[in-house]
Amino acid sequence: MLAALLLPLRPKPPPAAAPVVPLPRAPLRSVALDAELVARARQGDGGARRELYIRHVRAVAGRVTRLLARAGDAEDAVQDAFLEAFRDLDRLREPSRFDAWLMRIAVHQAHRRLRRRRLLLRLGLVEDADDATLEALAAPDCDVELRLKLAKLDQALARLPAELRLVWMLHHAEGCELAEVAELCGCSLATIKRRLARARDRIAHHLDLLLLPEVKP
Repeated sequence: MLAALLLPLRPKPPPAAAPVVPLPRAPLRSVALDAELVARARQGDGGARRELYIRHVRAVAGRVTRLLARAGDAEDAVQDAFLEAFRDLDRLREPSRFDAWLMRIAVHQAHRRLRRRRLLLRLGLVEDADDATLEALAAPDCDVELRLKLAKLDQALARLPAELRLVWMLHHAEGCELAEVAELCGCSLATIKRRLARARDRIAHHLDLLLLPEVKP
């Protein structure tokens, strides 16, 4: 699984304008459950929001960075995801599943940015190069041959439409089960399977070696 080859990421602290505080040097020592924190945050408790941020920012930032392959874009997406989540806390039906709800929001933010990037590329506008590709995030002990394969895979992924790239990355790079991918993307399981198969076909078209097994229906 590709996820085992990728390094964990330490997110940068949020900008001063965001309604969340920078990540402290020492982790917050709290055993409060998300449901309790959400209830407090809904009552205007800024400390509860701060704690929710600290509990989940690393996971969100790491995943979004890998999905987007650009640290700068990911930083903005993470901030927007938390802003949206804190703004819409009253819409969360299951407070104990705040983490899954937040991650779905973050994936949506990543999707928006990937679509915008594709549009800019079609218009011929130049953007900064990707700096968080699979090859760049590979563990230091990754051998040269595998790094070359990851570099080719990065090139193939860059050509995929946003919705295909997301499902491929979530399943193969993040290790999510197909049902979880469907939940994160807000699609049916059948749609995810179709998108994953299309992504695999397009990637195989650009690769000399087929790295992954076929998606079973």
